Amino acid sequence: MKTRLLLMRELVDNQLLDSQGERLTKVAGVEAELREGSRPVVRALLVGPEPLARRIGPRIGQMAARIKRVKKEIRIPWEDIKDIGVDIQLKVLAYRSDATRAEDWVREKIICRIPGSG
Repeated sequence: MKTRLLLMRELVDNQLLDSQGERLTKVAGVEAELREGSRPVVRALLVGPEPLARRIGPRIGQMAARIKRVKKEIRIPWEDIKDIGVDIQLKVLAYRSDATRAEDWVREKIICRIPGSG
């Protein structure tokens, strides 16, 4: 895996795939750790509506945080990343990553209540 990344170009908005190649979601943000006297180190990829809302603007991010009823930000630990290319492949299966939790919530709480969504 690369030791140097262009975060916005190579990570943010790229497709996440599980270890079997199943499409999960897109990366909405990156969590990095700042260390004294050295470069930042990527700790996790962020997916879900909260990090996406924060990208739109701080007020939208605050509003999303206030109206949430369940945690919708999901952290994918850097250790779970297998490969970075056109897509980002994880070392784990979809259900072990929690990456689809926000989509699952929308499907269960909203989509399934729409008549004819069956």
